Amino acid sequence: MISNAIQEQIAKGEGIATEFRSNAEQLNLIASTVCAFLNTQGGTVFCGVGGNGALVGQSFTDATASQIHEYVAGSLSPKALFTVSLDAGDGGDLLSIDVPAGQDRPYVCNGGVFVRRGAQTVAADATTLRSLVQLKATAADRWERRPAMGLEDDDIDGQEVIRLVDETGKNGRFRFEQPEDVTSVLRALGMVSSRGFTQASDVLFASHPALRHPQTRVRVARFDTDKGGANYKENLVLEGPLVVVFEKTLEIIKRNMPIGAEFRAGEARRVDRPAYPFDALREGLINAFAHRDYASFSGGVAVTMYPNRIEIWNSGRLPDELKPSDLIRNHPSLPTNPDIAHVLYLRGLMERIGRGTQKINDACREYGLPLPKWVDQPSGVTLILSGPERAAELADALNSRQQALLKALLAGESIALGEYHRQFAVEVSERQARRDLEALQEIGAVTREGAGSKTRYIRTNRTP
Repeated sequence: MISNAIQEQIAKGEGIATEFRSNAEQLNLIASTVCAFLNTQGGTVFCGVGGNGALVGQSFTDATASQIHEYVAGSLSPKALFTVSLDAGDGGDLLSIDVPAGQDRPYVCNGGVFVRRGAQTVAADATTLRSLVQLKATAADRWERRPAMGLEDDDIDGQEVIRLVDETGKNGRFRFEQPEDVTSVLRALGMVSSRGFTQASDVLFASHPALRHPQTRVRVARFDTDKGGANYKENLVLEGPLVVVFEKTLEIIKRNMPIGAEFRAGEARRVDRPAYPFDALREGLINAFAHRDYASFSGGVAVTMYPNRIEIWNSGRLPDELKPSDLIRNHPSLPTNPDIAHVLYLRGLMERIGRGTQKINDACREYGLPLPKWVDQPSGVTLILSGPERAAELADALNSRQQALLKALLAGESIALGEYHRQFAVEVSERQARRDLEALQEIGAVTREGAGSKTRYIRTNRTP
């Protein structure tokens, strides 16, 4: 299924960050556009879409996606982060190549340097190329690219490297020339340089990275009450290679997650299910691992479970270009740690660069839960997932204006803020009317599309 966020991006047409291709045959042109996105501001190549933005009825396979990834990755220098994903639509398949803005510019593709000029991919002129080179010369090394002081060969967990090789062999996302040699594998990932192992390799593959980087530890706590306090049900600190810690953390969350029950229409027996959608938890957790600030010794990741919500905190910050409200819509991808994110993608833990927050949003909506919230503070970013009890509280708190709107609108029908204010909320201010609609959006009764004066709120089929 093609998500609403992707459909909205396609509906806006081609531009500096979007390109349509009716098929996936001219791999050299696709690679040039990926290079251009890396050198400009990032973007997405949509294959299977015509110039008018409609699906053209193409049929793609996982093998097609793997072929594209392998060709493009082999055409680019230096190595770059991008993802290739498949979606099935009513009018055909959609193949999306999501590309974040590159942090190691200039990127070269098959001997050429390309950039975006409006909706076109063009070769970089001398002035642009000089600017890209100067930018690279003055940029400081990212934390993950700096040498890992004190990391020795025997500190590397060879089993983790073997797991990586096995997983990429199965999913076809990378091909190592010497898969049996640990150093060769890490060098192919850009995690070994003339100065030794990088700090990214320490975080991902060292047996005990917390000895050098205490900020890699993860805390998981569960409380009796929604106010927290000192009454822990569980309070653990985990450390080790990143993926190992991620898997342990996810298992602890699953073990402690409450199970709810529901009666579905037409079924006599109740159906038990976890209180939270697993996809949202998994995506929220891997995003925290990928985007946290590894340079801060006071940083890290913390998962706190309350009876009515789960909070996932990481020590990273949102880029200046983004606000928390942007995360539920299509937004530019600006990965803080692209080398680490690349390995997470190769291991199948990240599917779409820049679309994880949309996946969390969609999973909560489909589950009938309030929309997720992100809180950006100087100490880091917190994702808050509300449970069924919170959803019931919000539904019970609907005012007469909101209830009247929900009775008047059929699923699929929409309304603008001004229309709602005039027809249902004339006795309150426009600001309060907007809050009414935002509250309905939070519980999944409406979805929001468009921006500014073109914003409309569309009734879902969910009845609070």
